[in-house]
Amino acid sequence: MEEDELNLKAFNMYGGFNQEGDEYHILNTKTPVPWCNVMANEHFGTIVSSYGTVYSYYKNSQSFKISNWCNDWISFRQGETFEGIYDNNYNLIYGFGYTKVLQEDCEVKKELDIFISSYENIKLQRIKLVNKSTEKKDVKISYAIDPVLGVVKDVDRNYVLCKKIDNGLELKNPYSIEFSNCIAYMTVLAKSKECDVFYDDDNYKVEVNISLSCREEAEFTIILGCTENQEDIKRIQQNFDSVDAINREFENTREYWRKLVVKNMKLGDEYLEIMANGWLLYQTIVCRLFARSGLYQCGGAIGYRDQLQDTLALISSWPERTRQQIVLHSSKQFEKGDVLHWWHEHSGAGIRTYFSDDYLWLPYVLSEYVTRTGDISVLDENTPYLEDKPMNGKHEVYDVYRNIDKYDSVYEHAKKAINYGLSRKNEKTGILKIGDGDWNDGFSNIRGESVWLTFFMMNVLEKFIYLANIKFDYELIKDYEKEIEELKESILKNTWDTDHFVRAFYENGEILGSYINKECKIDLISQAWAVISMKSYSDVQDKLKKCLETADKYLVDRKLGIVKLLYPAFNNKERNNPGYIRAYVPGIRENGGQYTHAATWFAKAYFELNDYKAGEEILKMINPISHSDTKEKADVYMVEPYVVAADIYSNEEHPGRGGWTWYTGSAAWMYKVIEDYLSDNKKSK
Repeated sequence: MEEDELNLKAFNMYGGFNQEGDEYHILNTKTPVPWCNVMANEHFGTIVSSYGTVYSYYKNSQSFKISNWCNDWISFRQGETFEGIYDNNYNLIYGFGYTKVLQEDCEVKKELDIFISSYENIKLQRIKLVNKSTEKKDVKISYAIDPVLGVVKDVDRNYVLCKKIDNGLELKNPYSIEFSNCIAYMTVLAKSKECDVFYDDDNYKVEVNISLSCREEAEFTIILGCTENQEDIKRIQQNFDSVDAINREFENTREYWRKLVVKNMKLGDEYLEIMANGWLLYQTIVCRLFARSGLYQCGGAIGYRDQLQDTLALISSWPERTRQQIVLHSSKQFEKGDVLHWWHEHSGAGIRTYFSDDYLWLPYVLSEYVTRTGDISVLDENTPYLEDKPMNGKHEVYDVYRNIDKYDSVYEHAKKAINYGLSRKNEKTGILKIGDGDWNDGFSNIRGESVWLTFFMMNVLEKFIYLANIKFDYELIKDYEKEIEELKESILKNTWDTDHFVRAFYENGEILGSYINKECKIDLISQAWAVISMKSYSDVQDKLKKCLETADKYLVDRKLGIVKLLYPAFNNKERNNPGYIRAYVPGIRENGGQYTHAATWFAKAYFELNDYKAGEEILKMINPISHSDTKEKADVYMVEPYVVAADIYSNEEHPGRGGWTWYTGSAAWMYKVIEDYLSDNKKSK
C-alpha cells in the first residue's frame, strides 16, 4: 500500500479522507458509479466526477445548461472534455469549492485545479505542468464543451452560434426565450510562459501547445464563463490574466468556503465529526441552495419546503441566508394561504398544487429562526402575495405567477398558512386532510387525511405561539392552544394501533399504516413526529416510547445499517392505491427503502426523549462514511462516501445500495440534528 493510502481516513481502495477530514482523495477513479463534486456560486456552477466533467450552467441549472448534462452512469458522456489531462490514469482531490486533478504522463507532472469564483460567473481551470525528465517535452492540452445553451441538447444545440473573439470563443443561443442575451465564452489566461493557443469555433474547443525544457514548469488557466454584458468578458480577461491573480482567486475561493462550512464540533465519533465539520454544510449550501443540481437531477427550481428546510441548518452559522429564504418564500403565497410547490426564480413559472405540508414550513422555519436568533424584525418584513390563478378542478397547474400589489407582514403570511391548514380538517375525525400528498409526495392518491401532517401541525402551532407572544396576539394564542389540545385528542382517539400510530386515512375512511394492512403496516414519520409533537405530555409517554420501540423492531435493519421509511413495501396487494409510490420497486426510495430525511427525524425523536444513545446510533448508522469505509462496503453502497444519499435500498436485489446523492435535504437535517443535540449537549447527557 502506498504511503498516501496509509494516511487516508476510511480508505476503501478507491479513496479516503485526508487527516483534517476536509478533502476526499480518490486514488482509483474506477468508482462503482461517478463520484462527484459540486462547485457553484449563486448564479454559476459546475459538476465534475471521477468519470469526467458532468456539465456547467448559468443562472438556472435546468433551464440554461452551458454544456450537456448526462445522468446515465452506465454510458456516461462528459459535457466537457480534456485531452492531455483529466483523461488517463488521474487521481482526484475533492475539497470545499475546488477539485484537483493529478496526472502524470511521460515524466510530465500535470495538475488541474477546477474552481468557481465566489463572485464572478466563471469556472477557472488552472493547469500546472512540470517536466520531470532531462529532455524537452512538447505538451498539448485541449478543452472542449458539448454546448447546449438551453434545456435539452437535441433541441437547443441546433441554434448555438459560436465565433472567435479576441483571445477566446463566444457562444450564444439567440432563439432562447429567456436567455437569448446570455453569452458563454472560453478563454486562456495567466500564461507563465509563451505557448500556442488555438480557438476552434467549429468544435467548441481550446487547444494549448507548450514546450517544456528539462525540469521546466509552466502554468496557464482555461476559463469558461457566462454573462449578459460583452464588456464583462474583457474585464475578466484583464483581471485574471496573471498567475498571481489566479492564485489569489483560488485561495480566496477556498477561504470563502472554509468560513461558510468548516466547524469544530467535538462529537466523540470521528466519522460524525468529518461530516458535521464541513461536508454536510457544504452539500447543503453549494448543491441545495446554489446549484440546485446534482448528477441525478438538474432541477434548477426552488422548492417551497425544500430550500426552507435547508436553511434550518444555517441559523447559527449563516442566519442572514435563513432570513433571506423566509422573506422570499413568504412572497410565494396566495391570498388563500396555499403556496407554490416549486418555482423558477428567473421566470416566475411554478406549480400550484394541493400538497398539504408546503405552506406549513414557513411558520415552522420562521419560528425556529426567531427563537434561536432573537431577530424579531423579520416578522414585520412586508412581502406581496401571488396573483390567484384558480385550479379549475386540476390537481396541479403549471403557470407563470406574478406578485400583486397586496402586501402582508411575514408574520401574517405565516398565520395565513397555519389557518389555511387548520381549515383543511376532517370535522368528523379532527385529522388534517392530506390533499394530493403531504411530506411524502408518493402518497398522491390517498385524498383522505394525514396523521403525520396532524402531528406536524401540532408542533408548528406550539412553536408559533412563541411568536404570537412577541406580537401580543393573545386571542390567537388561545385559539392555537385549543387547536393543539383538539388535535391531540383526535390523534389519540383515532390513530393508535396497538403499539404505534397509523399513517393516514383513505378518502373512503380505510386506514394506512395499521396491522390490518398488507402493505405499509407501519410508517416511520408518524412515530418520529408523534414524539417530536407530544414529548411534553406526561399522559402519552408510554405510547411514545412504545411507538419508537415498534419502529425500531420493523424499520431498523442493523445488518444493512439502514432505517426504512415504511414496512412492508407496497407491492400492489392492497385494494386501495396510495399513489405513485407504487411505481417504485419494493425496497427502492420511499417504497420501503431508507429515506434518509425521515431517518434523521427518527434520531431527533430519540433525542427528544433524552435517549441519546439510541439517537446517536441512528446518526452513526445513516452516516455515509459508515457505509463505505472498506472496499467491500463501498462496492455495495456504490455512491459517494462524503455526501449524504437521499435513499438507500432495502430491495433484495440491491440491499444497502445508495441511491440519489448530493441533491437531498437529508444533509441539512442531519447537520441540524447533530448541532441541536450533540454539539453542546453530549457531555451533559
